[in-house]
Amino acid sequence: MQKVPTDNQLVIQAKKGHTEAFSTLVDRYRQKVFQSAMGFLHNPDDAEDLTQEIFVKAWNALDGFDQRSAFSTWLYRIAVNKAINVIRKNKIRSFIGLNEAGNEPFSTESNAEEAITVKEQKEEIKKAVDQLNNKQKKAFVLFYYQDLNMKEVAEVLGISQKAVESLVFRARKKLQSIVDRK
Repeated sequence: MQKVPTDNQLVIQAKKGHTEAFSTLVDRYRQKVFQSAMGFLHNPDDAEDLTQEIFVKAWNALDGFDQRSAFSTWLYRIAVNKAINVIRKNKIRSFIGLNEAGNEPFSTESNAEEAITVKEQKEEIKKAVDQLNNKQKKAFVLFYYQDLNMKEVAEVLGISQKAVESLVFRARKKLQSIVDRK
């Protein structure tokens, strides 16, 4: 049985021009990067385009990756920065992507009503998250939607773990107060 190469081994091979090694990294992280892009953009087509741009940027910047941090941390940092640039460039205000309810057929009226309620709640959450400042949004998306732990979020954002904890706490508190007002 063949041993699965580590990210670092694949990075070393990719830096030598082995595109198949980089393709393996893309396969490994594509879904997470796409989910991250959805967390910032909401739109699957835009998220897919951004995902491709992120991997192109990663490929082009690979020589500059010094492997002091994990490849995933470096890649998420690129993803966050590219997403913020897209948001600024296109004035996209929505920051958290949630799957839209109602994509499946419903067998009963109560299921349809429930789906409408869920969709309305998701829209409220999106609007509430839009009111967070950028630092809180980034920390919130990475922690809750990418399931990164506080240390990983800190590495991606280049801030201390305590700062991440504070940002996530303040984001939750602000979201709760916004939702409670409605």
